[in-house]
Amino acid sequence: MRKKQPLGQNFLTDPQIASEIVRLAHIQPEGRVVEIGPGKGILTQHLLEQAGSLLAVEVDPRLCGLLRRQFGKHPKFQLVEANAMTYDYSAAGNCYQVVSNLPYYAAMPIMKRLIHYKEHITDMTLMLQKEVVDRLVARPETKAYGSLSVFTQFHCRVERLLEVKRDAFYPPPKVHSSVIRLTPLKQPPVTVDNLKTFHHVVNTAFFHKRKMLRNNLKGLNKPYHMDIKKIEAAGIQLDRRGETLTLEEFAALANLIEANHD
Repeated sequence: MRKKQPLGQNFLTDPQIASEIVRLAHIQPEGRVVEIGPGKGILTQHLLEQAGSLLAVEVDPRLCGLLRRQFGKHPKFQLVEANAMTYDYSAAGNCYQVVSNLPYYAAMPIMKRLIHYKEHITDMTLMLQKEVVDRLVARPETKAYGSLSVFTQFHCRVERLLEVKRDAFYPPPKVHSSVIRLTPLKQPPVTVDNLKTFHHVVNTAFFHKRKMLRNNLKGLNKPYHMDIKKIEAAGIQLDRRGETLTLEEFAALANLIEANHD
């Protein structure tokens, strides 16, 4: 019987891809790096050659044992045995880079948590499923564009860096992967009056992707009052679908709705 991989993780095994990811991450010689889910350490070795220090966050006790045996005596290496979905990233300090082949099963919760701690992070170089990266970089009026696109582009500058085929991993996943760089923005690209309202409006607008804004936004009627005339006067026609709105239009819509908040 084939031994089950810890937590269903697909391990990167191609050393050339690992080297290229670290090169694209632009690691600073004295810089601090946090690696999430180092697995068997293929990225770790390259990162230790470039960075001033490396903090690895790994949840699997067996992999932690392997990493300690391989890198435990390295002066730049520190290992934290913790769940990346709940780890307090402020404990890693400030002004550090994140480099990770994120485990597919937890990629979105981890990425969103990293964005929550974005004031501590200079940039993130992450390998994700290609389909997820398609959504992160998507523009309005494309099939992949959705609430995740708006959320990520509101908080970060998004750059697609590299495509990675299935055979670069063991066991090979069922999908291809992409490497992306997220650079947290000090100021969002648009001004919103209430961040909670903005995200509520965006999520509601995409709740049923085939429905018009007029129908999707009915879910806002209880906590909010919509002044339809003002919304349409701002150039946002409610017979449009959420996938056609730009980041700027979502901000304008959310601000108009917030202005009429009960």
